[in-house]
Amino acid sequence: MASLEVALDIPPPPALTAGSETALFVCGWCFSPEDHVRSLALVVDGGEQPVMAHGMPRRDVFEAYGAENGAPDTFRSGFWGIVRIDARPAGGTCELLLRATLDDGREAVAELARVPLVEGPPPLELEPPDPSAGPFVAVCMATHEPPMGLFRRQLESILAQSHRNWICVVSDDCSSPETYAAMQEALAADPRFVLSRSPRRLGFYHNFERALAMAPASARYVAMADQDDYWYPDKLATLLAELGHAQLVYSDARIISRDGAVVSDTYWDRRRNNYESLTSVLVANSVTGAASLFRREVLDRALPFPPGQFGHFHDHWVGLTALALGDIGFVDRPLYDYVQHGAAVLGHAEANRMPALRERIAGWRRPLRDRVRKWRLTYFVDGCRLLQCATILRMRCGDRMAPPKRRAIDRFLRADRSPVELARLVGRAARELTGRQPETLGAELGLFFGFGWSHLVAGTARGLKRPRRRLAIDARPPTRLIQRPSRRGPDSPTARVVAGKIAPLELAVTDEGPQRVNLLIPTIDLEHFFGGYIAKLNLARRLAERGARVRVVTVDPVGVLPRSWKQRVESYSGLAGVFDGVEVAFGRESTGLEVTRSDRFIATTWWTAHIARHAVRSLGGERFLYLIQEYEPFTFPMGTYAALAAESYRFPHTALFSTELLRDYFRRHGLGVYAAGQAAGDERSAAFQNAITAVEPPSAAELAGRSRRSLLFYARPEPHASRNMFELGVLALSRAVEEGVFEGDWDLHGIGTVESGGRAGLGSGATLHLLPRREQAAYAGLLRDHDVGLALMYTPHPSLVPIEMASAGMLTVTNSFENKTPEAMSEISTNLITAE
Repeated sequence: MASLEVALDIPPPPALTAGSETALFVCGWCFSPEDHVRSLALVVDGGEQPVMAHGMPRRDVFEAYGAENGAPDTFRSGFWGIVRIDARPAGGTCELLLRATLDDGREAVAELARVPLVEGPPPLELEPPDPSAGPFVAVCMATHEPPMGLFRRQLESILAQSHRNWICVVSDDCSSPETYAAMQEALAADPRFVLSRSPRRLGFYHNFERALAMAPASARYVAMADQDDYWYPDKLATLLAELGHAQLVYSDARIISRDGAVVSDTYWDRRRNNYESLTSVLVANSVTGAASLFRREVLDRALPFPPGQFGHFHDHWVGLTALALGDIGFVDRPLYDYVQHGAAVLGHAEANRMPALRERIAGWRRPLRDRVRKWRLTYFVDGCRLLQCATILRMRCGDRMAPPKRRAIDRFLRADRSPVELARLVGRAARELTGRQPETLGAELGLFFGFGWSHLVAGTARGLKRPRRRLAIDARPPTRLIQRPSRRGPDSPTARVVAGKIAPLELAVTDEGPQRVNLLIPTIDLEHFFGGYIAKLNLARRLAERGARVRVVTVDPVGVLPRSWKQRVESYSGLAGVFDGVEVAFGRESTGLEVTRSDRFIATTWWTAHIARHAVRSLGGERFLYLIQEYEPFTFPMGTYAALAAESYRFPHTALFSTELLRDYFRRHGLGVYAAGQAAGDERSAAFQNAITAVEPPSAAELAGRSRRSLLFYARPEPHASRNMFELGVLALSRAVEEGVFEGDWDLHGIGTVESGGRAGLGSGATLHLLPRREQAAYAGLLRDHDVGLALMYTPHPSLVPIEMASAGMLTVTNSFENKTPEAMSEISTNLITAE
């Protein structure tokens, strides 16, 4: 059997809830080092299912695996699909395999995932509190850090319902102990309120699922409630009376601000309410969960929810299930106040926003590359999300669907591969642009471009073995399929980059997990693995050796890593076996980083400090440890990044400086922990001597025997390394050549660039040869083979490279900077020649 290299971009959920049919979205890359892959299939417990796409272009996989070894199909290695999983009991495991057929007829099989099947929370065994007062209704509320004033007001409105035969199940999503205690006190007034705390943070979607799962089996009807709304006294009674033969009924709502001001007298002031068309409800939900009441049989088919791989909404899924089983009713008047504030997951304005025609026209003025990226995002985040919903809906409710609804679902399931169904989406979108009140807010047009993107990317990459320089098509999915829906981000691409860089990590808080020390690093990039990263991982290793449970967490998206990435990292000085005692988690790729309230955080760059501050505050803490290896505002032009970097030192933290010189710079200028004075700063900081590459310096006899002299320049021409003053160093060398400094036989070399090498003319026939990047052992050998070093750093940090050069026996020229004086540098090594 042939071999198969494979990896998933989107990790599978940690578990699946047993009891009903479901479907998983699978997305990744694969190739065989031995031959081309002719076809792919997903295999679940021995049964094959087709993939939606394979042979899709992946520039990142090609660069990590194919650029050097020439393995076939590394560029066209992307695949994805939706795998259907039949109902099965808890206690087992769902085994998911990938089977490839190669051009020579051989097969290759690789395991993608083994997902355990677990029981969901059981229904509460509660009897109706007042059977004589009408049907038994279970009100299911999901909470997380509710504003206690609004929460108590909501409880009072439920207590005031004219329909009395209800219980209210409150599932709390691991709120702080203080908030939970206040909730317990507020709910103690009436035994019909039942409070249950989730042991770990679930997010609003799965927390509502948990609340609904706990609805008593004897409840004939179920209603959902938000934690901060206000119900009118006749809400339950009216919905029960208006349900009729429908499966679900929901009402209008009055929109109010947190302080009680009326924003709108109706939820439907901007959009036409269509609750009869299954396609319309699928592409743009109209059923508001807090406004609804539905029959128990809807809940039996809706649970468990579709896996939370996407940004699903609980009310969207419940509404789809109800409409698949029968009709939906609507009460055309508000039955509650829908409170809008900053913590709302998806506000009224955002849920009903129709892009204006001028916005659509402006969108077409954007560069094609930007538009293609947006289509790709729409395909994965919206298109595949709805395809997953439609797949599960067809599996669970197909036997109960009316033929027109079944045809509508089947047509949508063909939309990603059928030109006819793509045209149908365009036809539906055209209705939105005719001037009448919109119904689906133009969602079909976005889906048309998203599904069209999948055809475009497949067609443009057909037959290619490597990426073309001008071809912008790439099928790499977004880092996370769950996008924050609560607010529109800025339209400016550069502002979006900044927002994404400092965005908080998704934390899954648990009361049961182990306490960890989380060391936040930007990413794992083997091409830029310099001394700063070595120091960060050495700190992690040392902490683990002293008994801490340490986890390195990346906060930037991490690209495709070669199989040997851990071995390559462990080859650096001091890092042998580091991953034996240190965990690794990819923060941006995670749907929720498991933490406890006693977890600690270490920041290692300015943007990880922003992320650490948010994490610490969200867990009720105060300070984080800040590993400071540079005064980072100096690494940027004066602007946004410099300002955010400077702000990071004003967050409450304890500082760990990589050199005493850097600590003294902060002390002199009253920065960071020294803003409160020298004594306070000294108490809240420490400094260490950063590890450098170990080099055995040449002997005097070896030096005397050299026939040529050589100079090594720390040459980093990349913009991100501007503080190393590449241009100034080249100008200095050029002047030295002109003035005859390098008479005789001299070799002039540059080291440090991440490019493949090259040369730079210095005038008078002299050339600076830029050497390619070396592994650490080869770098050490390079140092001892040179006589003179030039390494510049226009910041208070002395830089490790001149110190390494000096330790290798080289006379090394570097520059001063405030307290980085010749005297201070000579205390490190007399081989350092420090000049203005």
